[in-house]
Amino acid sequence: MDSILIVYEGIKNNIGPITEVIAYLCLLASAIVKITPTVKDDNFLKPIISFIGKYIALDKYGPAKRPE
Repeated sequence: MDSILIVYEGIKNNIGPITEVIAYLCLLASAIVKITPTVKDDNFLKPIISFIGKYIALDKYGPAKRPE
């Protein structure tokens, strides 16, 4: 029980930096998808962006579909 409390307190005390890191990862992945013309990296990063965006609501529906 003490280990759960320690993890909870750790997350509670560091929620700001944790959300910043998640937001920057989403921003970086979105920028890579927008900048590069290939669809290969888009297909690789789209699930990551969609997952992160879904749970922190930066981009609720993920990146738009790009023409091939």
